[in-house]
Amino acid sequence: MNSNETIPFAPHPTRATRFFRTFVPWQIIKFATINLKMIRMIRKSH
Repeated sequence: MNSNETIPFAPHPTRATRFFRTFVPWQIIKFATINLKMIRMIRKSH
């Protein structure tokens, strides 16, 4: 049984979504953004 048979109506990612999931510079930007947010939260709590 393949994935097409188990979930026949599952949405497929768009071309843009696939691009951003595999585009390393975008992943680095997102990683940095999340880390900066966490650093701000930690500093506020101390």
